[in-house]
Amino acid sequence: MERIKKYMERFKGKRTAVAYSGGVDSSLIAFVAKKFADAVTIRSEFTPGYAVDGAINFAERSGINHRVIDITILSDEIKKNSINRCYLCKKKIFREIKALGYDVILDGTNADDLMENRPGLRANKEEGIVSPLADLGLGKRETRGIMYKIDKKIAMKPSDTCLATRIPFNSEITLNRLRRIDKAEEILRSINLSTVRVRDHFPLARIQVPRNEFNLILDERGLVPRFKDLGYRFVTLDLEGYEVN
Repeated sequence: MERIKKYMERFKGKRTAVAYSGGVDSSLIAFVAKKFADAVTIRSEFTPGYAVDGAINFAERSGINHRVIDITILSDEIKKNSINRCYLCKKKIFREIKALGYDVILDGTNADDLMENRPGLRANKEEGIVSPLADLGLGKRETRGIMYKIDKKIAMKPSDTCLATRIPFNSEITLNRLRRIDKAEEILRSINLSTVRVRDHFPLARIQVPRNEFNLILDERGLVPRFKDLGYRFVTLDLEGYEVN
């Protein structure tokens, strides 16, 4: 924690924003920077319904100055869902935050993220985004450990991604698909699953949950009819499961 605080001192006196999703990493940055920075959450068609509520809740109980900005992300180019989708989306988000008049934008990218294939990181570099955790060499495990001392509930949150990641690349993203996925995942969260993903191969839904929670899916008799009410014809369970990190 002290290393992060010391790193942050260079931004005092500058109008600073934290790109704040409500996840573990950005929550830590928003908490440490709360005396001089605003936490800015972007709400778009790609944002799961519960995610903004969680971000608001943590900000309120932690004394973080929080702003929620609504934008439209579904441009013609992003709808195509190419392998550059994440890059295009991140670039738009960062530019929307910059347009609010901030001098510096911090985000929650950690050192482990740099080891993965993340097209969105190119947008970070191009837009001059500062990533304290990555710069300090702090990975997911270290971040969770620090966050655990601040807020155990946030520290235990599984990693999450936007709704667009549930749609295969080069398959068009539409508002109807995003809403269907969001509603389907809300159904799964209602049966107390720790992590859920609904991969939309419409008219087929491929459910991913941790393997040790398969029984919760299989025992939920009303699940298939509820998914079919959303328009799916086939409801499947991915037997590889979902690996939580």
